[in-house]
Amino acid sequence: MPIIGHHKIRERLKKLAATNKISQSYLFWGPESVGKSLCAEEFAFQLVSQPDFEPSVDKPHPFDICIVRPETETKRDVTKQKNISAETMRDALIFLSRFPANGKFRVLIVEEAHKLSQTAQNVLLKTLEDPNATSVIILITHEIGSIIPTILSRVEKVRFNYVPAEEITSDANFVSSKKQKQDLSPFFFSLGRPGMIFRAESNPEIFTEERKKLEKLFKLSSLGLYERLQLADELSKNVPKCIRLLEWWMPGLHNQAVKRDNVQYTTRFFEFLERAEKTLVLMKTTQSNTRLLLEKLFLSV
Repeated sequence: MPIIGHHKIRERLKKLAATNKISQSYLFWGPESVGKSLCAEEFAFQLVSQPDFEPSVDKPHPFDICIVRPETETKRDVTKQKNISAETMRDALIFLSRFPANGKFRVLIVEEAHKLSQTAQNVLLKTLEDPNATSVIILITHEIGSIIPTILSRVEKVRFNYVPAEEITSDANFVSSKKQKQDLSPFFFSLGRPGMIFRAESNPEIFTEERKKLEKLFKLSSLGLYERLQLADELSKNVPKCIRLLEWWMPGLHNQAVKRDNVQYTTRFFEFLERAEKTLVLMKTTQSNTRLLLEKLFLSV
């Protein structure tokens, strides 16, 4: 299990699992693609007494672990993430309520918990208020503000941060190809997201396409009208991927802004960055037309 960084958190969780001094529910939160899900799985393997479990296609996790994540749907050639429904949550909680087959616990991992519908969060809340002694729930999110306060008050929060670039680049087992390492600019390592580098290593063709779109985003001010509209159309075809690209792009925008000595230029840059942030929020939290949102943003440069 290639986990980069978060050594103190992982060590603390390992000690808790070994002594059974654990909470019934956790919230792993922090930036996207920094390793929260992998750390949750590592912790879960320890809780179900299978710390050396090796995931495979046929058996991705031990029997006593259930992982729930949002599904995607494509309508009219546009791919979007669906909310996690109350029914899905009820089925997962039924699994969690049964006695463990091996060890002392059953574990439910909810990835992208911010995609839990309001009803699904209320369903989960009932279990959090009266937890089963043999069950552990781990919620994972990079949007903690979307979780209702009553859930936040009943979980132990574990905060994950960006991973230093030197920790990512120094791990030879993580980026196994020397050429792949060289093909990636230092910018990608500086973002502190090991998951992004792992995606580049495991799916080089897909990442190459993503990188081309990202390069266009950074050259947005030099693109013509048609090129901007075309980029907006391309990105809007897959909303989850578009959101991920914008989240990679915006830290780079910020870095460009703070390096300038021209106050007027920097002010305009931050104004655009604010518009980009608002666009990203609308894409995540509403059913607004993604292409129109992007066109409006790109034409405002």
